[in-house]
This record gives sequence, C-alpha cells and structure tokens, in this order.
Amino acid sequence: MVGYGYVIGILVVGVVIILTSLFGYYGAVREGPRMLWMYVSFLLALLVVVLTFIILHPKDIFKNYAIQEVKDHWKLEETHPGSMDTIQTSYQCCGLDGAADYLNSKVWNHTAPNSCCKENICVNPLNLNREGCLRNVELSFEDENSIVRYMEWGLFGFNIVMLVLGAILAIHYTNSQRRFNY
Repeated sequence: MVGYGYVIGILVVGVVIILTSLFGYYGAVREGPRMLWMYVSFLLALLVVVLTFIILHPKDIFKNYAIQEVKDHWKLEETHPGSMDTIQTSYQCCGLDGAADYLNSKVWNHTAPNSCCKENICVNPLNLNREGCLRNVELSFEDENSIVRYMEWGLFGFNIVMLVLGAILAIHYTNSQRRFNY
C-alpha cells in the first residue's frame, strides 16, 4: 500500500505531459498562435504541478518500502528458511543486522546459510558477509533517492525551457499573423 500516491502522481503528471505535448505539436504544425498559447498555459500549469509534486511527495518512499520488505522477509525467515536468500545474494549481506543474527540463533544451529557467503560456499568463515541486509539495502536506496530527486528537478528545468521556447514560438506566430493582416 505504501507509495500508491506517489505512483498515481507520476501517472497524472505523465498524462498531463502527453496532453500538453499534443497541444504544442498541433500548434506548431498548424502555426496557430491560439493553440500555442494554450500550450504555454498548460506548460505553466504543468510547471506548478511538477513543483508541487517535488515539494509534497515523501522523500524516502522507495527506501522505506525496501526496508519494510527486508524486515518482513526476516520475520518469515524463522518459519520459512530461505526467505532471505534472494536479498542476501543481491545485496551481498547476511541477516538483518549482520552475520551474528544467524550465528547466535538456535533456529539455525549457529550457522549461516550459503546465501550469506561471498561465493555461496560457507566452508571458510572468512567468506561470510558480515554486513547486515538492513544497512546494505538502506545504503543502496539512498543513492536511488538522490537519482529520483535529480530526475524531478531535471523535469522541472526541462519544463521551464519548453515554456520559454513555446512562448517565443507563440509570440512569433502571433506577430507574423498580425503582420499578415496589414
């Protein structure tokens, strides 16, 4: 359930971008100043929507979801061994907080599963990943959060550039239509 508002927001912005692009396309092809001014108006509205979306959306939505998934899989690990295997091999980690989670557990007979090892062979204890999955997942999603932020601000900047270019084109066609009428 986490993040549905974010996903719906992205879909709404995408639909608005497509509709706005159609106005710009038809305005430029038909050289219609009214259509281009509508395009500029929609771009201005889109600029406000994107800025509002950037300011209001939760910052760590993906990271929080991933952390909750790791915690859920760890709870499931006690009753269904192997639930953490995919996470442990993907993020090269072991247990929730570290390898000690398995090594101190009676459920696991004080041994770690093969997915905790660097080469999936736990014969040598030095091959054991010591880092916890919670920390590794959190670190990996911090990078993703900054990438999402850059993409949002990039979309905002691109929208400003398109707004300026659309206004210049609309002014040009308005002036050429006015000159034609003389």
